[in-house]
Amino acid sequence: MNRSELIRRLRDDHTSFISFVDSLTDEQLSRSKPNKWSASRQAQHVYLCLRPIRLALGLPKWIPVLLFGKSKTGSRSYESLVTAYQAKLQAGGKAPFLYEPGKATFSKERDLKRLQTLVAKLTERIALLEDSEMDSILLPHPLLGKLTIRELLHFALYHVGHHHKQAMEQIE
Repeated sequence: MNRSELIRRLRDDHTSFISFVDSLTDEQLSRSKPNKWSASRQAQHVYLCLRPIRLALGLPKWIPVLLFGKSKTGSRSYESLVTAYQAKLQAGGKAPFLYEPGKATFSKERDLKRLQTLVAKLTERIALLEDSEMDSILLPHPLLGKLTIRELLHFALYHVGHHHKQAMEQIE
């Protein structure tokens, strides 16, 4: 996916997720099956996972290069990244504590607006990147290790869809 397509998909997929969560009743928002997060917790998790990406993309580009290096091989495809992530999940991988939703009260108005604003700021920062930077600058992922910016954005696309599906399963 080129930069424009990534931006469009990130906006569209997150907007779809936000609209779904916004459409739920209070009872549906808090409903969860054993060992699964409720829809409100899914939304909080998506926010917690996007925030460090936005922060990293706001840094001067030399900082991530200094901290994490540059890719010598470029970016993997979306499909390859998803396969690697699913393998990590199958092996027992879980969200690190920092990315787990807290016990704070969920407010649709406040928390979904915050997620929507975060997505807008993230896509603004992506628009400033060159394709070569997206395929060379590395950033850390807690389960997958160092990823190029493009790979991390592929992950963000898959991730929101994954949690959208899980949120839908909680209200069935």
